[in-house]
Amino acid sequence: MSLIRLPSPELIRDCVRQASSYVPGEQPQTTDFIKLNTNENPYAPPAQIFEHLSEDLAKVRLYPDPVATQLRKAAAQVWDLSVDQILAGNGSDDILNIALRTFVNPGEVVAFLDLTYSLYETIATVHGVVIKKIPLNEKFELTGPVICPEAKLIFLASPNAPVGKHLNREFLAQTCAQAKGIVLIDEAYIDFSDEDHWDFLTQFDNVIISRTLSKSYSLAGMRVGFGISSPALIQEMDKVRDSYNLDRLAQSLGTAALTATEDFKPIWQQVRQTRDRLTTELRKLDFEVCESDSNFVLASPQWIGASELYQQLKARKILVRYFSHPRITNYVRISIGTDAEIDQLLVVIKAIKTELSPTN
Repeated sequence: MSLIRLPSPELIRDCVRQASSYVPGEQPQTTDFIKLNTNENPYAPPAQIFEHLSEDLAKVRLYPDPVATQLRKAAAQVWDLSVDQILAGNGSDDILNIALRTFVNPGEVVAFLDLTYSLYETIATVHGVVIKKIPLNEKFELTGPVICPEAKLIFLASPNAPVGKHLNREFLAQTCAQAKGIVLIDEAYIDFSDEDHWDFLTQFDNVIISRTLSKSYSLAGMRVGFGISSPALIQEMDKVRDSYNLDRLAQSLGTAALTATEDFKPIWQQVRQTRDRLTTELRKLDFEVCESDSNFVLASPQWIGASELYQQLKARKILVRYFSHPRITNYVRISIGTDAEIDQLLVVIKAIKTELSPTN
């Protein structure tokens, strides 16, 4: 039996060897979990978006439209933009990578917050850039605009993950006005809030907005995202996009979902109502809960370690997200599920709390 030799470290780029892999939320291999750990929409999309899927299944031997024309047209109509302002991607993560490869040379500076979507750091490290982290205050808020004149690209998520709250709009505008490089505003959770940043596209020539259909449009399994900016910037990003980066079925379902936007709005409202109820009930159970504009809440139990709570919930077939980030070691992130799922979560948390403090 021959042994397979491990590759010599010299064969791997230094920045790749030094990078930590992105750690996604756990995807259980059984169906008996209440899954509140990956910010998926708990509600299925409207049935009509699947009506023409069989037509596309019959064409899978053919390559898809390389530039996702119909999908981009549907997005342009929903968002009142021109088609040449929109780049389609394999999820918004694809857009983040495209922006990085379009605007930043290895060795140049990329900036993002010291508590934000962890993929930013992974892709920046692998690309071989210099990373500058911008500190948030003790409430996980900006204290002013992001000042980093050397940054070729600034990633700013609003609402910001894993906190869930929008960043200060005035500080964001000042950041865009003062930045020497590109500012990418990641709006993955925007449909669960009351504000967006579309007006920044006309105010500033260095802004890109990324969007996804994974959360609000219930298409996490299809991986459909968008980059939105000026036609000039989109044209340059399109050079970097992988050929056929979005498959035929994703384009079909994404187009149909955008066309059915009005049917999704009651779902978004339901998620918001459940989020507000969960926030209220967790506070009654002695949690500190961050205000959220997203489809999740970040919560810190005051009577048990967050890691222990995560483990106890998992043992009872409920998955929430625990991060080892030093700033939130005593927090769990809880995705908003159906009302029935949230009811069960609260019942289990109350039981755990009672077991630890029977007199409470």
